[in-house]
Amino acid sequence: MNIWIFNHYAIGPGSSGGTRHYDLAKQLIAKGHKVTIFASSYNHQTLHEEHLMDNKQLFVKKNYDGIEFIWIRTTPYHKNDINRVFNMISYSRRAYKIAKNIDQQPDIVIGSLVHPLAAYVGYLTSKKKKSTFYFEERDLWPQTLIDLGKVTARNPVIYGLASMEKFLYRKSKRIIVLFDKAVGYVTNKGIKKEKVLYLPNGIDLKRLDAVEELPSEVKQILEKNKDRVLAVYTGTHGLANNLDAILDSAKILKESKPSVHFLLVGNGPEKKRLIERKHKENISNLDFVDPLPKECIPALLSQCDIGLLPLKDSPVFKWGISPNKLFDYMGASLPVALLCNLDDTPVEKAGGGYVIKNNFSTELAKVLMTASKEDLHQLGQKARLYVEKEHNWALLSERLEKIMLADTKEMK
Repeated sequence: MNIWIFNHYAIGPGSSGGTRHYDLAKQLIAKGHKVTIFASSYNHQTLHEEHLMDNKQLFVKKNYDGIEFIWIRTTPYHKNDINRVFNMISYSRRAYKIAKNIDQQPDIVIGSLVHPLAAYVGYLTSKKKKSTFYFEERDLWPQTLIDLGKVTARNPVIYGLASMEKFLYRKSKRIIVLFDKAVGYVTNKGIKKEKVLYLPNGIDLKRLDAVEELPSEVKQILEKNKDRVLAVYTGTHGLANNLDAILDSAKILKESKPSVHFLLVGNGPEKKRLIERKHKENISNLDFVDPLPKECIPALLSQCDIGLLPLKDSPVFKWGISPNKLFDYMGASLPVALLCNLDDTPVEKAGGGYVIKNNFSTELAKVLMTASKEDLHQLGQKARLYVEKEHNWALLSERLEKIMLADTKEMK
């Protein structure tokens, strides 16, 4: 099969961000298929141009492990303002123009939603190329925007996004969701259950064996705190990530439990404010680190004791969660402290950590006050066994391939 994936924020090796489609494509390539990923050359995590720095080209093609990436120049931005909207529009317009001029006919086109324009470009391309269209709804737009309090349900933008969501549901052959309970979200919209495919995020077990050198700054922090319980967060520093809860917990433990240290790795619109808060409130048992390439994450996590996953209390999470960092932690044999009022999570299913459902800061402090390195190690082993069975990309890709082959056979 020839598979095209439109994911605005996809990344390749040596970069920071979510590797969902890169990891999936590697598995499909190994099975004899061809995969092309259309992505922005401007990295959403680091907020820097990565592939088109020295020329005026609108796109460039690069091959990684047999996967073809088409990196598309997009409008730069540094926060959630009008320039980010222009970034989405520039990706969408250029991705479609580039795709329609490629002299190939893909069998399947996946339009992946972090914002709906990218998914819509996937649909337009599938129509132009007479291909089977899959709609991947990674975030439940527009419901996420409402539940996180970014806009009201009566906002005209919400009506437009809801209409686009229904349109993409109707036009797709399959709807891919990442959250286990999101199947119910889609069927509540009048869609048949058979059309919905649950395909969560996962881990590439081979990546965990490849340990990259860490930057000297990070190595110094790790060496300084090697005898302490090191609690780590990796990922976006945004409102939905509720990182103030970690700072609050660090303040509680600063004097009462100096053998615990916190490390926050990544970037995002809230990072500057959080750093200012650390200095203003003298939260000395916590360090911030810039985003690291995905290949460095296993080396980092191997020297930590527990992974932190705080989430803003929001109704949207009732449909489930599937953040990359959760499976990175568990794959690295780290237990997870999940701060969210949820039941039946991967952490609970694995017996691989703690689910804190209220009083996030004080309850996290209590956990870290009493947990020993040995206790955390034992929980981490359970976490690793669970993701090997349930979130291994080698197994997840087989599930997707089987459906794709059946759908393409049906179209012939």
